[in-house]
Amino acid sequence: MEGSNSDGLTLDIAPSGRNGSALVTARLGDAVLACEQLNLAKSKARADFAAALAEERDGIDPAAIEAELMKAAAGLAARGPGDDDAQPHGETDYWAATPVAAKEAGQAMLESAGLVKQVADDVAALGVAGEREMVVTLYLVGTSRLLTRPLSAIVQGPSSSGKSYLIEKTAALFPPEAVIRATSMTPQALFYMVDGALEHRWVVAGERSRQQDDDATEATRALREMQSAGRLSKLLPIKRDGVIESVLIEREGPIAFVESTTLAESAIFDEDRNRALLLNTDEQTIQTRRIIDRLAEGYSGAGKAAAETIIARHHAAQRILERGPREVVIPFAQRLGELIAPERVEARRAFPQLCSMIQASALLHAKQRETDADGRLIATADDYKLCRYLLLGPLGRLLGGHLSAPAARFLERLRGRFTAAETFTKREAAAGDSASRTTAYGWLSELADADAIELVEPSRGRQPGTWRLAAGPAADAVLPAVEKVFPV
Repeated sequence: MEGSNSDGLTLDIAPSGRNGSALVTARLGDAVLACEQLNLAKSKARADFAAALAEERDGIDPAAIEAELMKAAAGLAARGPGDDDAQPHGETDYWAATPVAAKEAGQAMLESAGLVKQVADDVAALGVAGEREMVVTLYLVGTSRLLTRPLSAIVQGPSSSGKSYLIEKTAALFPPEAVIRATSMTPQALFYMVDGALEHRWVVAGERSRQQDDDATEATRALREMQSAGRLSKLLPIKRDGVIESVLIEREGPIAFVESTTLAESAIFDEDRNRALLLNTDEQTIQTRRIIDRLAEGYSGAGKAAAETIIARHHAAQRILERGPREVVIPFAQRLGELIAPERVEARRAFPQLCSMIQASALLHAKQRETDADGRLIATADDYKLCRYLLLGPLGRLLGGHLSAPAARFLERLRGRFTAAETFTKREAAAGDSASRTTAYGWLSELADADAIELVEPSRGRQPGTWRLAAGPAADAVLPAVEKVFPV
């Protein structure tokens, strides 16, 4: 369905479900101004979309846009349930609604040797300062939704460190039909999703609850099942005709997943922590300066049109990946597995996470990878090199021997304040640091878990415990060097 107004603005409207839901793409010539999932049956949704398009764009009449959207809404309301393009989650509609210019730009990006750098640059252009490694990691997590075993991530950091903003802007590069935004989730929420709604989606959750009680555990149980098995199955009591009966509800995945938290690593459920990549925001002063400078640039109103073009290009690129081969083989997987130390049981989770990240990299570079006789993409040394660089910290923490970057910097500051012979309380250690007490206590717990500080005297009554610096474990690289996996 297509419409245009006297201002030359073209609206491509692709039905994408029931009850008036449609993907609306607004174009002015070859430029994509907006591409959003809207419920056209709701007047506020139509008005907000029209107002956003007309804002700071002379000559665009919001009333004309609303009239076109209302006309489309009336057309959708008159459609029957058997109409071809009324299929929920229909990929063909989304692809057909993607502007030709965006398709060409997405294809060129996927073929570019600088693809990874482009991803980081584009998220920076959307307003994210620094954090380039985390941006690329999250982009690969989102791309992994297309795999059989997608990835999950938890972005950890102090309050106001930019966790949610970073996730939001990275997720904005993924088409709306690929992302489920769930800022709050009840224990049974996933079981009541529409059939097919979870398959190969990226669930972008909000901040993890600080209440680590039975309700919180139950709320994440379904997510853990989906992460491990790729599907949900549960008997639930349902009332039918006045009679309560148990009904087996099944929901197919798999899903990629990301959430944020201010909780210390030790305060996150082990079952959740081991299933996800733990990523840390940069708390350094220089990063705060970058953020303030970028915020100031945003308030000036610069870059809005460029952002819309970037988003449209990435939406097209992800849709191209959806339409191509998704199965990835790793020819060097056996060699890599032999080089992973088996001493810690967590290696059983770490190795599949590493392999899924390698597969996600190969999938993102699908236009640059060869396929085997069965049409499967073949991962290369470049994929392992990128993933090793991104995961050395997160998997190093899971397998032991590594601290998160913020905790390691905190340790260096402690070494500048205390000698190996001096003792200190946790309150004293936190009081002398620029970070908040809650954040510093979280780092101290991580240091204690890694044997980087050791307890001298336990607390007794009101008398706090005392600690001192320790040597800590050797921080050997837990992921094999590239040259070991690919010997000359």
